[in-house]
Amino acid sequence: MGPLEFVGAVAIFTLLGVAAGTGTGLAPGLHVNNVALVLLASRGAFERSVLSVFPAAEAAELIAIESSFIMGTVVSHGFLDFIPSVYLGAPEEKTALSVLPGHRMLLAGDAHAAIRLASIGGLAGVALSLLLLFPVRLILGPPLDGHERMRGAIAFVLLAIVVALILSERERRARSKFGGDYVISRRSRQRLLALGFFLASGALGVVLLDTDWFTLWNWFPFAGHPTDFGSIILFPLFTGLFGFSTLALSSRSRANVPPQRLARESLGLVQKRFARGLLSGTVAGAFVSWLPGLSSGAATALAQFLSRGHDDASEAAQREFMVALGAVSTATSLFTVSVLFIIDRARSGAAVAIRELNAGQVPIWSVPAEPPFLLLVVALSAVIAAVASYPVALAFSRLAARWIHKIRYDVLARIVLGVLAVLLLVLAGTAGLMIAILAGVLGLGPPLAGVKRVHLMGCLVVPVVVLYLGLT
Repeated sequence: MGPLEFVGAVAIFTLLGVAAGTGTGLAPGLHVNNVALVLLASRGAFERSVLSVFPAAEAAELIAIESSFIMGTVVSHGFLDFIPSVYLGAPEEKTALSVLPGHRMLLAGDAHAAIRLASIGGLAGVALSLLLLFPVRLILGPPLDGHERMRGAIAFVLLAIVVALILSERERRARSKFGGDYVISRRSRQRLLALGFFLASGALGVVLLDTDWFTLWNWFPFAGHPTDFGSIILFPLFTGLFGFSTLALSSRSRANVPPQRLARESLGLVQKRFARGLLSGTVAGAFVSWLPGLSSGAATALAQFLSRGHDDASEAAQREFMVALGAVSTATSLFTVSVLFIIDRARSGAAVAIRELNAGQVPIWSVPAEPPFLLLVVALSAVIAAVASYPVALAFSRLAARWIHKIRYDVLARIVLGVLAVLLLVLAGTAGLMIAILAGVLGLGPPLAGVKRVHLMGCLVVPVVVLYLGLT
């Protein structure tokens, strides 16, 4: 293929990935990893479709085009995922003080502004991540070899992050009917609850990932038995912990969502706050990307230490935190794939898919001044996807803002729950549905107790720590 034809192919399939990521981002409970799994399962058909349009594509170019589709999906999902997160997570008035800034802005009629801030943070996060990519390469790879030096301490680094997240819990407050708010749970109690949820999710992760208790038997009413472990275990596990639990609460919610403002306004942030939110989100995403068992949820929690949007209830602080959330989303998307070329470790489903496309071995970024060709394609794809996803996210946000106060939350949540249940039966069978229900019950705990859901990452962190400490 000629250079212009190849760039055109990358752009086209990146945009197709943006379309796929838009679908997964707007559907609560669906993850971008599902698209990667479908691509791997239908790789032959996908390659034939590429060759039908670009018959001159060689093997390496085919892999690059397929990788651009995956990257487009990942980045787009990161932009669109904020819409159901903000618009479908409306809290009751009495718990408004314990929820994220996006939900507070929803109750204030500023949900569209929250999406706009997160989208701007995501767009700027891609640019800043590309600037930080070279320094991250020097730190993790030669000459500093940070990953090799830290390998023996990874378990302790993970535990230190867990301790920091638990200690970050604050007292729980509720609004008084006489005005103001009052303490309903001390900080020490909240920390104990966070520890309990971390250990409980860790125990669930050990049972599911290190044993075959749930997969010895299974029945697939709509399809044959899939061979992919992620479909059978990880999809129902994450859907239950973070999808079922959120939707179950929304299905019982009688929250009164006010009409949303759509008039374009300034960001409502001084330059210093915007820069701090952008930097905190991007750095958090870069730091978490090379550690096993952590995700963008952990990066979000880490960004809370650097930005002021969670602990400060002021409007400016909430807006700063939304910028940080957007930067976290795109930074983790780009860095978790990039570290595959630096330390040869896949830290996300997208990275796993790209490595599988390369028959289990990607070109390593050994010379700092010579990044691999495939990494450059992935970076180009991330830029294209971010630029394309920004207006798409704003368009869907405007649509949601116009209708959200007219829609019954409980009915919508029940419909989505039913769709997810069917998807679980198709992709993971009855055992997968059982896992999702069990995980969903556990996932109800943090929001009801007023602690961060990020503590449920114990389902991955505990098995990883056990493995690195050689306790298995």
